[in-house]
Amino acid sequence: MSNIMIRKFLEDDAIEYDAPITSHETDFDEYPREEYCFFYGTLQDLDRLSLVLGTANPPPMRRARVTGYEIKLWGPYPATVDKKLSSVNGMVCGLLSPIQLDLLAAYETEEYKLRSCLIDILNDDDSVERTIEGVIFTWAGQPEELREGTFDLKQWKKDQELRELELEFA
Repeated sequence: MSNIMIRKFLEDDAIEYDAPITSHETDFDEYPREEYCFFYGTLQDLDRLSLVLGTANPPPMRRARVTGYEIKLWGPYPATVDKKLSSVNGMVCGLLSPIQLDLLAAYETEEYKLRSCLIDILNDDDSVERTIEGVIFTWAGQPEELREGTFDLKQWKKDQELRELELEFA
């Protein structure tokens, strides 16, 4: 997915979003912008995030929450869909460049779209330290492809390790 496509997603989403968002109204070619990105699935895993971004060390991450979404499952992978008064816990990643967002979009596939969102950064006691503007990958596929369920990062990591072992001994 190209920078142009991501920029289009962000521009389109800024129009749909209820709160006044001005961060995506600039010309990205003239003013490249770094974004905070909210992760709720496999990209919460620092090893996976480093692999996708092609870096030895992942950007800084903090516990966070977004409101107005719920988790559904697409196979073993989580997808967020709109749901008022519901929230999703995850991690917020430090500022990412447009190139890094392109790498994330390629990993997420065309089944997900990048949207503007408000991200609550959480303290250890789950209280909100502050709220920032950022982006989230949400479901762009057909609703009937999703099922009810939750995503467990620890279980996903165990399943990944088993698959790697099976490939090693195959």
